[in-house]
Parts: sequence; C-alpha cells; structure tokens
Amino acid sequence: MALLEEQDALNEQLIAALYATRGPILVGSVTVTAVIAGAGILAGHDPVFYALAVLMAGLGVFRFETHRMYSRARISADIAFDAPRFERLAMIGAWATAALIAGFSCYALWRYPTQPVAVLAIAQSIGYLAGISGRNTSRPLITKIQVLISGIPFTIALLLTLEPAYILIALTVLLTTTLTFSSTQIIHQMFIARFRSMKELEILANRDALTNLDNRRALLFKLDHELASRKSLTLLSVDIDHFKVINDSFGHDVGDALLVSIGETLSSCLASGEMVARMGGDEFMIVTSCGTSEAIELARRVLARIGSQRRIKGRSITATVSVGIVLADRSMTVEEALKRADIALYKAKSDGRNHFAVYTAELSAEHDEHLAFEADMREAIRTGQFQLAYQPIYNPRSGSVTLVEALLRWEHPTRGHISPATFIPVAERTGLIRVLGAWTIETAARAALTWPRNVGVSVNVSARQFESDHDLVAVVAAILRRTGLQPRRLTLEITESTLIEDAPHIIDSLMRLRTMGVRIALDDFGTGYSSLSYLVKLPIDIIKIDKSFSHEIEVSRKVNALMAAITDLAHQLGLLIIVEGVETEPQLAAMRRFSLHGIQGFIFARPMWDDELLSIIKERVPSDRSKPASVGADPSTSAPRKRPKAASGSPR
Repeated sequence: MALLEEQDALNEQLIAALYATRGPILVGSVTVTAVIAGAGILAGHDPVFYALAVLMAGLGVFRFETHRMYSRARISADIAFDAPRFERLAMIGAWATAALIAGFSCYALWRYPTQPVAVLAIAQSIGYLAGISGRNTSRPLITKIQVLISGIPFTIALLLTLEPAYILIALTVLLTTTLTFSSTQIIHQMFIARFRSMKELEILANRDALTNLDNRRALLFKLDHELASRKSLTLLSVDIDHFKVINDSFGHDVGDALLVSIGETLSSCLASGEMVARMGGDEFMIVTSCGTSEAIELARRVLARIGSQRRIKGRSITATVSVGIVLADRSMTVEEALKRADIALYKAKSDGRNHFAVYTAELSAEHDEHLAFEADMREAIRTGQFQLAYQPIYNPRSGSVTLVEALLRWEHPTRGHISPATFIPVAERTGLIRVLGAWTIETAARAALTWPRNVGVSVNVSARQFESDHDLVAVVAAILRRTGLQPRRLTLEITESTLIEDAPHIIDSLMRLRTMGVRIALDDFGTGYSSLSYLVKLPIDIIKIDKSFSHEIEVSRKVNALMAAITDLAHQLGLLIIVEGVETEPQLAAMRRFSLHGIQGFIFARPMWDDELLSIIKERVPSDRSKPASVGADPSTSAPRKRPKAASGSPR
C-alpha cells in the first residue's frame, strides 16, 4: 500500500514537472511563430510559411491553455484532477510542436537550400533540439519522441541537399540526438532521486525518530487540515505516569524502549483512519473521528493494555498512563483543542493517575482555579506567608520534651487558613515543595538552636525532594553548615508512600543522611501494606505509630496485640517508638502500657508558634496528669492560635 502511494505521488510530481514551464512555453511559441513568419517574409511571402506560423500560434495557445487548466485543477477542490488526461495533453502539445518545427526546417531546406531562409530554419531546429534536453525530462518517452520527430526529418533534409556544410551539420545533429537520448535518461534518474530524497526528508520532518510515529508537526498539520474542512475530531492526550522516575531509576535506554513499546501498544488500539502521534517527551496524542462515547471506550482499552506488566530490556516494568479526552470542531483553533486536551489530562492526573477524564467547561474553570492557587502559592513563597508551627513530643517516663515536630502552615491574606492537605499536593505536583521543603528544614534548624541541646526538631520530607535532580542530601548538608545545628538534633520524617516513587534511590539518600548523623523517622507507620518489611530494609531510627492506633487502643484487642508486636520488634531492631494523635487520658493510659519513647498529641500540647514553645519545652508534664490540653482536633492540620503578626521574609 505504501509503495502504491509513493508511486502515485511520484507520478503526480512527474506530471507537475511537465507543466512547470508555462512562461517559457508561451515565450517559445511566440518566438517560433515569429521566426516562421519572418521566414515567410524573407522568402517573398511564401504562404506555406505563413500557414505554418498560424498553426504554431494556435498550438501555442493550446499549450498555454492546458497549463492554465492544469493549474486550476490542482488548486480547486471542485474540479476533479485527471492526471492521465493532462499527461496526454502534454504529449500532444510537445509532439505537435516538434512536428511543426520539423516541417518548417524540411520545407525551408527543400525549397530554399541556398537562401538565408534555410540558415534561419537550421538555427531554429538546432536550438529546439538543444532545448529539448532541459524540458519534459520527467517523462523520457515524450522527449525521445520529440527528438525523433524533429531531428530525423531535419537530418534527412540536410543530407539530401548534398551540400558539404549541411552534411557536416547533419552529422552534428545525429550526435546531438544521441547525446540528448542519454542525457534525457540521466536527468530523469536525477529527477526521481531528488523526488525520493525530498520524500525522505519530508518523512523525517513528520516522523518521530524514536517511535517512528507521526510527530507533533505532522499532527498539527492534520488537525489544521481536518478542522478547516469542517470535520469534528476527538483528541485523546495520553501521558505516561511517573515516567521521570522510570527514566531515573532504570536509565534512559530503558525509558526510550518503554516509549517505543507504548507507542506500539497505542497503535494496536486504533482502528483504520485513526492516528497516534508522539507530541514529545512522554506524551502521545490520538486523533479519531469517533464520538465521545466511543473515545471513552478507546481510553479504557488504552488504560487496560498499557497497564499490564511488560518486559523492557530484561526488566519487568509496570507503566500506566493518564488520558485526557476532548471533542474538537471547527469552532475552535488547533491551539484551543490541544489546550482543552491538556486540561482534561491534568484532571486525570489529579484524580490519581491511571485514569481518563473528558473535558467540560467546569473542568476549564477548575483548571483556572488551580492555576490561580498555584500563582498564590508562588507569591506566598516570595512574600513569606508560610510559617512553621511546632508540636512537642514528650517522653512518657520523664514527662520532658525530647523532640519537636515542625508543621508547615499557610495563612493567606484573603483565603484565610489553608490546610496542608490542600496546599502540599499542589506544592508536590508543581515542584514548589523543593523550595518549601528546604526553607522548612532551615527555619526549623535555626529555631532548634534556641532550644535546650537535648531537644531535637523533626521535619517531614516529600518524595519530590528525593528526586535525582534535587540532591536533598546536599541541601541538608548545606543547611547544617550554615546553621551550625548538630546533625543528631535533626530528624527527617518519611512515609511509606514516599518509597513507592523510587525506593532504591531514596534508600541510598537516607543512608547518606544517616552517615551524616541525621536521624530518620518512618511516619504514619501501620497504614501501609508492607510496614514490617520496611523496618528491616530502611535505614531508620524512629517509628512513628499512626494516630489510628491511638484512637482505637482503648476498644480494640487487635490494635493492642499489634502494638505489643510492633514495640517488641522495634526494641529488638534498636528502633525508637513514638505514638501520634494521643488526645484523651484513657488513650494515654493505654499507651503507657507499652515501652514507648515519645508521645505526641493534643493531650500534652497543640501546635504552637516558636515564641510560645520555649516555655513549654522547659516544663515537665506530671506523670499523673488528669486533664488533656485539648481534645478532638487533628494535630496534623490544626492551626495554632493566630499569631499577632505574620512572619516576613522570603522562605529560602
């Protein structure tokens, strides 16, 4: 099929070459007509020459008009383009011209062999023969027959004069004819080679070199053409989830092989007439003429086929994609259609990835709100709207503070208090968590310098802070050098979900941090599926038991049994245990039955600003306390009492 399409395209180009010289055809016809008419005058008004001149003029008009018809047929969608017909018309015009010029030269040599008219005819014929090799060479057959029609009679006429000079000219014409035959074939071959080279360059310009799919340029051209012809299309924007992690973890050769594999899978999902292109990076775009409901079924098929595990260069890799769907029509530009596809894709990503979403006007408004929120966050970082609150962690035996957790807070000038559960995911998605994270660690470290030397500070870190292009270990080392805080007084908290991103790289970073003296805590322990295995694999110092254990410890025998097992295992592994979310006296009493190293919760203290913290740190909590400090709030999201004046300065 591809070969037939290439041959059709080549034939069209060959025929186009026949009609590429409308101007020279007109000039040539006028010139030859003038020469023949001039010969008639020189010959004493010979009517034969005048008749030949009239025929040449008519033939010139015919050839010029066929060129005009060809041009109109090529540019008009209303006129059917009949390539063979135009090729026949070109043949008729070329061969008729050759016959007329041959007739002119033969008659002149026969009737006036020794007069200036003969010289004029010879000059005209030789000039015509020489010019043939530069025209019509896209079709060698036309040129060769032209040469034969005009050259052979002319040569015979020269020889029949028996004039030595004319005989010499005849021999020269025969040599010229032979050379024209060979040069015609060479020029034709060069024409085809050039066409194929241009075709290859065109393919390269419209093909993705890695996946061999259409590229962004080809897709934009198709969309522009289809939408201009008033056709409605459905676009499916397909983006690989966590592709950067795969690239960083397994290497770019594996990443490239995965792109090729997913490109092949997408192609296998398509029906005839549908198109898939690689837009760049890890993004693909499917173009289909089917409606939204069929596009949804296609998206489900894509998710199912790509989501299965595959072998890539000897490795088992499970990759998923997110899909954004939009119906595009002539009412929108290509740029608007692509933007809407991106908005739908963004929604699919924010819904947890490995999903699809269909564009709606509501999605667009939601997207605009996300952009506004992101802009607010960038402004908050620039103007110092973020603050740190601190919640003490108490030793249940001594009643003294052993560690303080730093908690990021945002008081927006107009939005008010914004929960970390709202802004942290946005910061992670946009990469702003790197800036916020570094600022949090350094601010907390400087605050810890004002506390007693036996009290450390704990800071939560995100998986995005461990990415290979953001060296968290170097960031922490630089902060410790600038602040002078002893590494053992800094604890970094990670969650199980952090390790899902890139466990080998993150574990290596944690080991390097521990080598520096920084302590590592596994936060929200007990909420995942593989927590016990992480106790063995991870270079951690502290386990922070999730608050769900604290809330059920009074009533659940299973929770009590799990607490006993976890504390026993932790002690054998040399790990410290901290329990979060203790809010009531019964919860505290139940937790004290276990060998814990720290208790965190509202029963002792709520999150507070640094200027309130120092007096709390210096006080011991009585072991027989009977009244909680506060009950019922969530220590991870609750804001401290409103500060009289917000901290200023850029969080760097």
